[in-house]
Amino acid sequence: MYFNILKKDLKRKKTMNIILLIFIILATMFVSSSVNNIISVTTALDNYLDMANAPDYLMVTMNKAFEKDVENFVNSAETIENYSIEKMMFLSPDNFIFEDENIKVLNGTNMIQSDEELALNYFLSDGSILNKVESGKLYMTEGAADTIGIEVGDKIIIDIEGIKTEFTFAGGIKDAVLGSNQSGVQRYIINKDDFNRYLEKDKDYGGKLIYIHTNEFENMLSEIKPISENSILNMDRAYMEFIYIFDMIVTGLILVVSSILIAIAFVVLRFTITFTLTEEFREIGVMKAIGITNFKIRGLYIVKYTALSILGAIIGVILSLPFGNLLMSVSSKSIIISNQSPIFINVSCAVIVVGVILLFCFCCTNKVKKMKPIDAIRNGETGERFRKRSYMKLGKSKLPAMPFLALNDILSNPKRFGIITIIFFLCISLSFILSLTISTFESGTMHNLFGLVECDLYIEDDITDFMFEDGQQKLQKSLKDLEKELEKNGMPAKCMKEMVFTLPVSFGENRANIISFHGIGTTMDMYEYLEGTPPQNNGEIAITKISANKIKATIGDTITIHTVDGDKQYIITAFFQSMLNIGDGIRFYSNENLNYIQSQGGIGTQVKFSDNPTEEEIEDRIKKIKSIFSKFDDVKSSKKTISEMLSVTDTLKAIKILVVILTIILVALITVLMERSFISKDQTEIALMKAIGIKNGKIYLYHSFRFLFIGIVAVILSEIFAMPLTHLCIDPVFKMMGAESGANYIKNPSELYIIYPGILFITTMISAFITALYTRKIKSSDISNNE
Repeated sequence: MYFNILKKDLKRKKTMNIILLIFIILATMFVSSSVNNIISVTTALDNYLDMANAPDYLMVTMNKAFEKDVENFVNSAETIENYSIEKMMFLSPDNFIFEDENIKVLNGTNMIQSDEELALNYFLSDGSILNKVESGKLYMTEGAADTIGIEVGDKIIIDIEGIKTEFTFAGGIKDAVLGSNQSGVQRYIINKDDFNRYLEKDKDYGGKLIYIHTNEFENMLSEIKPISENSILNMDRAYMEFIYIFDMIVTGLILVVSSILIAIAFVVLRFTITFTLTEEFREIGVMKAIGITNFKIRGLYIVKYTALSILGAIIGVILSLPFGNLLMSVSSKSIIISNQSPIFINVSCAVIVVGVILLFCFCCTNKVKKMKPIDAIRNGETGERFRKRSYMKLGKSKLPAMPFLALNDILSNPKRFGIITIIFFLCISLSFILSLTISTFESGTMHNLFGLVECDLYIEDDITDFMFEDGQQKLQKSLKDLEKELEKNGMPAKCMKEMVFTLPVSFGENRANIISFHGIGTTMDMYEYLEGTPPQNNGEIAITKISANKIKATIGDTITIHTVDGDKQYIITAFFQSMLNIGDGIRFYSNENLNYIQSQGGIGTQVKFSDNPTEEEIEDRIKKIKSIFSKFDDVKSSKKTISEMLSVTDTLKAIKILVVILTIILVALITVLMERSFISKDQTEIALMKAIGIKNGKIYLYHSFRFLFIGIVAVILSEIFAMPLTHLCIDPVFKMMGAESGANYIKNPSELYIIYPGILFITTMISAFITALYTRKIKSSDISNNE
C-alpha cells in the first residue's frame, strides 16, 4: 500500500518532489565535500610537513661567517635524534640572466643547491617527489616561478665568479619548509656536478641548511645554542607552519564557504519538508476521516522521504567528489592538501544526511496529530485568528497595487519570508567580505601594517653594493643622486630604503635572533607606532610586541644587540607593528651608525613624489623611470607591491568568482523552490485575483516583487554588517601575522553597491518571474477547488 501511494504521490507532485530531490542532492553534495575539505584544511599543514619530512628545527649558516665544524657539533649532540645537511650557495639577482628580459628574480634570499642527498621531499606539479635533476636542468620554488612568469623550457644562465652555465627550467617544486611567499626565500635545485663546479670556484658563496629531528626540543635548543646563535636563520616546526598563515586564509575561506553552503541546504530542506506537510492538509484530513491512524500517516511520509533521500544521497555522493575538488582547486599552490579516504567520508556524510532528513521528517510530522478531518474542509485553517491579517491599508498607500500586495505579503508573513531573507543575506555577505578584503589588499594603503612608510612606487634594484662596512654612506649618497636625477626629469621625489638585518638580541637571560630594520632617507615620525615615543636619538629603538615577548622586554627596558662591531645597548622607546616577518622586528633610529657588512639585504627603494601626482600620472612615471634607468630590475606601484607581499590576492579573486557563481545558482534554486511552494499554497488567492479581473501579467509582477523586496532587505542587511563581519573574519589573521591594529578596509563601491546587489536582484526577479508563469494554469474556477 505504501509503495502504491508513494508512486502516485511522486507522479502527482512532480515539480515539488523534483525540487526537494535537488536540495537533498545539494545538501549531500555540500556536506560530503565540505566535511572532506574541513578535514583536509585543518590537517593540511601538519600532513604537508610530515609528507615532506620537515624537521623539528632548521638552522641556516654561511661558511664565510661560520668557523665551527657544524656537522661534528650536531653529530655529537645527545638530544638530536637524527639530522640532515644540505649544501647550498647564496646568490644575488645579478647572478641570474634570463632569456626573457622581462623576467626578474624576486628580491629576498636566493639559494641554489644540488640534488645530492636531499633532506626534504620536494614535490613536483604532478605530486611526485623530486629525486634527481638532469645536468643542465633547474627546478625552483613553484610560487616564485608563478610570480615572475617563468615557464617550463625557458632558459636561465647562472653566472658565479665568471663561471656561466645555461639551465633549462624543468618545473616548479613545492618546498614545505621555505616555500611560502612569506618566507622570502627562493630555492633553486640543480644537478650535483653543475653545483660543484660553482662551489669549487668560490666557497664564500657557500652555506648549509641543517635539518634537525628531536624528541627533546627544549634540551636540544640549549645544547646547540653555541652554533644556533651564529646561524643567520633558524626556525622551529611551529614557525614553519606559521609562515603559511596567508596561504591558510584561502583554505580557511573555503571552509567558511562550505559551512555556509551546508547551513543554506539544511535550512531550505527543513522549510521544504515542513511546507510540504502543511500543504497536504486535505490528504491528511481525508485519511483521518476514513480511520487511518497517526502512526500510519507519519509512516507514509517517512517512506516517501526515505526514497527521495536515498536517491538524492547517491547522486549527491557522486557529485561531491568533483565539487570538492573544484573548491580545493582554488586553494594555495604553496600547500599540498590531501585526504586519504574521501570516498569513505563522503558515503558516511551521505548516510548522516539521510538520517537528518528522516529526523526532520519525523519531527515535522508531529503536526499530523493536531490535524483534524474538518481541516480538509476549512482549507487547512481552524477559522481562528488572533491578530490582524494585514498591517497596511491599500487606501492609505501611495504604492501601486502589485508592489503594495507584495510588500503586504512580506509584512503579514514574516516567518515565511524571513527564512528567504536570511539565506539571501548569507549568500551575498560572503561576497561582500571577499570584496572588502581584496580591495584592501589592492589599495596600497597597508604600508603601516608592514611597518613601512607610505610611498607611490617601489624600485627593485641591486643592493649588494651597499652590503659592506661603509654601505650606509654609499646608500645615502645613492638615494640623493636618485632624487636629483628624478627632479631633473620633472619628477621631484623623496627616496627611501629599508635595510634588513638578523641580529642576536638579549635581555637578561633571554636571547633571540630578531630581524631588524634601518631606514635610510626616512625620519622616525614617518612610521606608525602602537605605544610609546618614536626613537629620537642613537641608542634608541622601536620593537614589535611579538619580538618583545620573545625576550620578555617592554618599553623602557635596555636590551643588548650583538653586532660584528661588538655588543651595543639600546633603550626600547616604542612598540610598532610589522607583517614583514610574521610580526618579528626591531627598528633602529634613522641616524644610527651601523655596519652594513652584516646586512642580509633590503626592501626595494621607496619613492614618494612631492608634487602629488594622480594614479594615471604615477603609471606614466613608472614607464618613464624604466626607460631612463635601465639598471633597475623593476619599477612597480605601491599597490602592486603590497598586493604581491600579501601573495594570495589572485587566489582570493578566484574564490570570489566561485562564490559569485554559487550565489547565482543557490539564489535561483531557492527562488524557484519558494515561489513554486507559494503558488501551490496560494492557489485560491490567485484564482480569486483572476476572478475579479486581474490579468496574468500583473500577477507575475506581484509574485516577482515579493522576491525583489526580500532581496533589497537582504542587501541592506549585508551592507550594514559587511564591515563588522569582515573585521570578525579577517582581522584575526592579520593579528596572527603581527598587525596588532588590524586593517582599515577599503570599499569597492561598484561591487558593493552595484554589481553584487544587481546580480542578486536580477537573479531573483528572473527566477521568480519565470516560475510565476505557472500561475497561468490556475483558473478563476479554482477558487473553490478542494480536491
